[in-house]
This record gives sequence, structure tokens and C-alpha cells, in this order.
Amino acid sequence: MFGFVKYLFKLQFLFILAAVLAGLYRTEIKQFANRHAANYVDKADGETVSLQFKAANENTATVLTSAELSKYNGEDGQPIYLALLGSVFDVTRGIKHYGTGCSYNFFVGRDASVAFISGEFEEYDPQTADDVLTLKPNDLLGLANWRDFYEKEYIYKGKLIGRFYDEQGEPTTYYHKYLALLEQAQIAKAEVDELRSKYPGCNIEWSEAKGTRVWCTNTSGDGKERAWTGFPRKLYSRGNKNFNCACVPESELDQIDAEGQAAHGDVMFKTYDNCSSRAKECFYRV
Repeated sequence: MFGFVKYLFKLQFLFILAAVLAGLYRTEIKQFANRHAANYVDKADGETVSLQFKAANENTATVLTSAELSKYNGEDGQPIYLALLGSVFDVTRGIKHYGTGCSYNFFVGRDASVAFISGEFEEYDPQTADDVLTLKPNDLLGLANWRDFYEKEYIYKGKLIGRFYDEQGEPTTYYHKYLALLEQAQIAKAEVDELRSKYPGCNIEWSEAKGTRVWCTNTSGDGKERAWTGFPRKLYSRGNKNFNCACVPESELDQIDAEGQAAHGDVMFKTYDNCSSRAKECFYRV
């Protein structure tokens, strides 16, 4: 009988000790539990089920107004957001680039898509800062590359209500127009890329005395040796005032010069001003 009472006394003592320790180390115990709960895997019926926890104060909004976006400027402990083509990204981990006084702080808390191309960071006009339909095809391709970069390197947070998305986060008519122009730019670039594989680029050099010199050799362009040398021609893509120099074989010169374009629709060949059609080098000034 005495042994049983002694056992109960020891058991009671252990419960009291556990309660005291729990009170003293409540915070540490809670942190330990949270840390291990996040990685806990519950196996049931042979299937693995991961348990994931989300902070109660996490912002789960996927659609932001311009006023809401402007608050995410990195000040007073706020994260740093920016928008590009109406898509919002958290760039907080790039604070050395986007923080106050840093080189890309101009983009923080707003959609300044046009400035990614223009490089003008002095003044922000909300009426024109994201009006990308006025940009050239190559500029639209550049913006698409920027968006791919942010999707890869930073955290996508949602959509900005404005030109590209409405209050429900649905694409606007403006956004569809942008996509149509982007597709045209991509098609034109594909045509140019295809032609440049057929008609390699020229050698190019510049001097103050003569300006820009372009000429062809049997290894110009991709550096691979070919049986022909070619003659320099200006190669334009759709809607682009800039051009690349391409080397065209002599067997195709007459047809290309007569038609003014290749058989790929909107990609144009033109002769250089003040340069003979059979000249192997041409000079020009911008």
C-alpha cells in the first residue's frame, strides 16, 4: 500500500515539474513546435500529405489599385513592389537596387513600363508612364523580356487595376491590343532571324573620318566559312526605322533589288545610299 502511495506522489511531482517548465519555457516550446510543424509530414493510407501554414497577416490580395501599390515603397518596414505591364512583383530582396536613393527606385510603387525602354527617370506622368502601344516593335519585345526577368527573379504578387487589368483582374481591351502588337513584333523578329541565317550579317567598323563602314567576307556574320562572299544590303523588320546589314549572294541581288523585299512579307532589303549595287563595301553616316 505504501509503495502505491509513493508511486502516486512521484507521478504528481512529475506533472507539477512539467507544468512549471512549460510556464518558464513557453516561448521556446512554441517556437520549437512551429518550426517542426512546418516540416511535418503526415502519412495516411500510404499517401504523403504535407502540412503548410500561412501567416495570419499575409497579404493575399491579387488585385491592387494604384493607391494601394504606392504604399509598397520600402518605407516604414513595407515591402517593395513595382508593376510592369500591369503585373505586380515583390522586389524587396533587390533593395540595393530598388531602395530609397538607389538606381531603380523610380519604378517602386507604380507602373512605369515605358521608362524601362526610354530610360527617362526624371519625371513620372501616370497618364503616359504605362502607355506602351506607342512603342516600336523591338521595344515591345524588350518589355516582354523584362517581364520574363521579373517572373524568374522576383515574386509575382498580382495585378494592377488600370490599363491592363480591370477591377476583377480581367485583361482589358488595351491589354489585348498590346498582345496583338507583341505577336506581330515576334513574327517580324522570327522573319528577320530566319533571313539572317540565310543572309549573314556584315562586318562593321566606324571611323570619324569615313563614318560607318560595312563589308562582306566569306566568314562575316556567324563566322562560318561559306562558298560566297556577298554584297551589303540594309535589312529592315516591320515598323522599325533601324536596320541591320546583311550580306546577299550575287545570284539573288537582281531579284531583291527589283522587289525591294524578300519573300517573307514585311522584311525589307534596301541598297545603301551613294553605294554601287555591286560594291562589296559601303559607307554611311547616321
